Amino acid sequence: MTEYDLPHPELTTSSVFTIRSSISIDAPKERVWDVLLDFASYKEWNPYIRTQEIVSDLDKTPLLSQTAAPGRRIRLRLHVPPTMNDASTKGSTAEEILTHVDGVSFRLAWRFATPARWLINAERWQILRNGGPGDQRTVYETWEYLGGLLAYVIRFFMRTKLQDSFDAMSHALKERAERVD
Repeated sequence: MTEYDLPHPELTTSSVFTIRSSISIDAPKERVWDVLLDFASYKEWNPYIRTQEIVSDLDKTPLLSQTAAPGRRIRLRLHVPPTMNDASTKGSTAEEILTHVDGVSFRLAWRFATPARWLINAERWQILRNGGPGDQRTVYETWEYLGGLLAYVIRFFMRTKLQDSFDAMSHALKERAERVD
């Protein structure tokens, strides 16, 4: 079985709408994966997710180990619309739970950490694939399913801004991975 035979992950939430982005990166999957998992460096390159850190379940303080693993809680500070200028926007914060971290099939996923999933739920996937047989390029694919009652409001007011944010992150990831040695 090749990576092209792997099905997209099954949706574990009901979805009102989906945001997607994809880009070809002139770097091997391992390098792109390292950039994705280096949460501490997000502030240097990511205009959408300005910070991402693994935090304690109990008191929400950052953990010493920032190693991604399923079940760990992450806190993201988001800029919508995307910008590298932290002074220009206060941004928003979201707490998520890592659900899938697979360095073999290069899949990373999390879901919104809320007990009121009927109100709002979200599930984000990021997958890396080879650009083609014998090709050193990587295809980065990401999508987020949004569901629950508030997803209708988010779709109406924020869909375009979220799409712009996903595309900005994809382009920034490409730039970062292609220049990292």
